[in-house]
Amino acid sequence: MGYFQYKARDGRGEEHQGVMEAASEQDAARKLKAGRLYPVRIKPVRSHGLRSIPEENVIRLFQDLSELLTAGLPVDRALALTSASQTHKAFRRVVQELLEDVQGGSDLSDALGKHRGVFGDLASHMIKAGEASGALPIILGRLAQYMEQRRVFKQSLVSALIYPCILLSMSLLSVIVLLVYVIPKFAQIFQDLHQQVPFLTQIMLTAGVLLKDYGWGLAIMLAAAFWGGRRLYGMPAVRDWADGVLIRLPFFKTIILNGELTRFCRTLGTMIQTGVPMLRAISLGDQLIMNVAVKHALEPLRQHVKMGRAMSEFFRNQTLFPPRVGTMLRISEEQGSLGDGLVGLGDYFEKEMQKILQRLMALMEPLVIVFTGLIIGAMILSMFTAILGINEIQF
Repeated sequence: MGYFQYKARDGRGEEHQGVMEAASEQDAARKLKAGRLYPVRIKPVRSHGLRSIPEENVIRLFQDLSELLTAGLPVDRALALTSASQTHKAFRRVVQELLEDVQGGSDLSDALGKHRGVFGDLASHMIKAGEASGALPIILGRLAQYMEQRRVFKQSLVSALIYPCILLSMSLLSVIVLLVYVIPKFAQIFQDLHQQVPFLTQIMLTAGVLLKDYGWGLAIMLAAAFWGGRRLYGMPAVRDWADGVLIRLPFFKTIILNGELTRFCRTLGTMIQTGVPMLRAISLGDQLIMNVAVKHALEPLRQHVKMGRAMSEFFRNQTLFPPRVGTMLRISEEQGSLGDGLVGLGDYFEKEMQKILQRLMALMEPLVIVFTGLIIGAMILSMFTAILGINEIQF
């Protein structure tokens, strides 16, 4: 599904324009004709990219709109005020385009659909539900809260990896300096004295020479391996196999499931809370799943719910997911608060993910220190061996 900008005329010749969601241009034309509109122009919407606009700007926009609409301002006036306060040039242009579309008669959800690369499909559908229910300010606040929680979760994952990566990088740099610059100095002394270099020092010297002469080749090989690995992982058959292997390994299974269930449960719960239809919410939630094995396991959920069965029953019959999911969803269904139960599960799995990462980082730090310590220790030993060898030389 994609978004298409259209211009059409009705039976009286009056012009209509806007944005609609459709599978193709032909599908958009059929939908227009079904609404007794005759298409004049239909073109796919090209949106600004997510990479160029920080997520913090989007979150602040929704927060500001929620507060301004709660204060009683109309949508176009609220957009005008938020547009004037934007400091990011590309995002200011996006907000100005939203304002122009709303002033031209489009709903806010349709205007957002033109920029799905910035706001995503989730925002458009949640806001459409808010417009239909008359609770747009509340929906915008919940959307901002959801996006902030998602951003904090991503940052926690990145922050947990920063220190071990810095430690490993500095250790590798120290090893390279010792191999390339320090140890060859000792070897030069033995060569000047026409003496044989000690065995351990010779090993380190050979490693340093190879690194100095062919280090660029090693860097190219590593880059090629990384690029080739990504290309291979992008192939459906390879990705299916790799994701299936990872989900069967106990440690990786726990990390993958916690991450996937955090996104899925929190997103699905937030959409249900805001009035997005259940089947549409499940379809959007499935799009956030990254692991192919987990995605395949969740594919029957939509049909299961469409047949009128309880969501908790589906998860209780699935051996891949933790039993807690089915149990908590059953309680939430009995209480009539399925959305709240899903959001609570998302929060639970996020906390579990953070605990695992904290334990993993606590384990990685000493492992990195011990590993690099052994390497540097071997180098120092080779240097001491060389020093002792120099003392034994008879002049």
